Amino acid sequence: MSALASEVWSPSLPHGVDRAADELEPAELAEARTWLPHSSPRELAAFALRQRHCRQRLAGLETFYRSHPCRMARVHLLAASAVGLGRFWGMSAPFARLGEAVMPVDLSGQPRTQAWETYARACEEGLPLEVRDERWIDAHMQDVAKVREAGLEAAFLAEAQTHEDEPLWRLLVQHLEMTLGARLFDQPALAGAVPGETAIAHGLALSLGRLLRAGWSLLRHYAWATARGLLLPRGAQRAGLLGDRQAAWVLLASFITAWTAAGVYRRGVRSLHRGQQVGPTDGWPLLAATLGEDVAQVDPRVVRFYSNPGAYAVRASVELRSWGARLFAWLATRVLGQGVFERGDRPFPARFQTFRRTDGSMHFVRELYCDGALRVFDSDFVVRDGTLSEVFLEHGLEVEMEVRALERGGVSVRGRRMRWRGLPLPTFGLGVEFRAVPDEHGSESLDITGTLSLASRFGAQATPRVLGVLRYQVSRAPMA
Repeated sequence: MSALASEVWSPSLPHGVDRAADELEPAELAEARTWLPHSSPRELAAFALRQRHCRQRLAGLETFYRSHPCRMARVHLLAASAVGLGRFWGMSAPFARLGEAVMPVDLSGQPRTQAWETYARACEEGLPLEVRDERWIDAHMQDVAKVREAGLEAAFLAEAQTHEDEPLWRLLVQHLEMTLGARLFDQPALAGAVPGETAIAHGLALSLGRLLRAGWSLLRHYAWATARGLLLPRGAQRAGLLGDRQAAWVLLASFITAWTAAGVYRRGVRSLHRGQQVGPTDGWPLLAATLGEDVAQVDPRVVRFYSNPGAYAVRASVELRSWGARLFAWLATRVLGQGVFERGDRPFPARFQTFRRTDGSMHFVRELYCDGALRVFDSDFVVRDGTLSEVFLEHGLEVEMEVRALERGGVSVRGRRMRWRGLPLPTFGLGVEFRAVPDEHGSESLDITGTLSLASRFGAQATPRVLGVLRYQVSRAPMA
């Protein structure tokens, strides 16, 4: 039996894994005979070995996601546990190869690719859920692209055509159509044409639509398999394998929590309207267009930064100097969905991203990773008749900016007037200014200090009171 096990597994399992020593148990063969009553001993052994491996991989998946969670992980666990309970790996070797190819970890529980290592590191560093979702999407899309390039999807569909009259095989095809088949925008996302969140959002919407329109037989199969797993679990119970009852509980828990992936969907829809993400060599002449000849007074490093902030690595820190400032920042964050109210002495991770709108303007996203929470400033930078404006499209807000050169090659960008849907808004003495100063040692680094201040009531000549300070430390990111 050990030689047979090695032979039947060699097409569908990773190389270097010695399965020859694994003896099939009578319960495993009995289960295989239930699903394949008219099959040969060789086919029964192949079914049992694939199904055993499915249990093993599901156990590893559940362990990995327990310590490395994100919202998309719950969707993956839901699909993987349903496949395991439905015995889909056992039915088809090509289907098992597909499932193996999109596992985030290897048999030892370690991240299988560099992209999955990046995802795991984001979880271990406590980065926000949105960032972990983004890393998960990137790693998973790379896996799916490799699956298609290797012909695994085509191989399964070719095998399925030979079983097109069998109801269970139709369910396997239906599962594939509602998962990989709904992923129409993976290649554009990998090429940078659309955000990864947008591609996955489209896939989620298409999968759900197909499931609700024509997937009731598949849902009944999963429901029956879950009930059977809870009440009448089958198969041998071995260490390192997830049994039917455990898999059923994983499915139910994932089903209850998978709705949180709606947040990924909403983020993907919003990301679609940001435009095309640009590379580190692209740019906008923002300072030259606003300062004119005075741009010669600005250090070239500052000019390069404002031409494309997304090409820079960044860390940030926040200082709020009064309870009033904290309340104002908290209200702005909650009401507008933009801003930051966390504070602390040590810098925290952040990221700048730049996108090109269809009209050529810059869309500038600043993400701050504050103790596991994502804080965002998301706006367009537009130059009209030599005047720089920051536009928050979702809220109908437009802030006209005053740009001027500073000593030592720095630059100041100060909010001057604010309008809501074209109507002037009072500022009540509040003002925001960002000052960018180049590193004095000549490196490609800048210190950017943003201040929120309140003008004194005792005259225009009095020094405004500083309510809060947002500091960015930016340096030129290495080119990929």
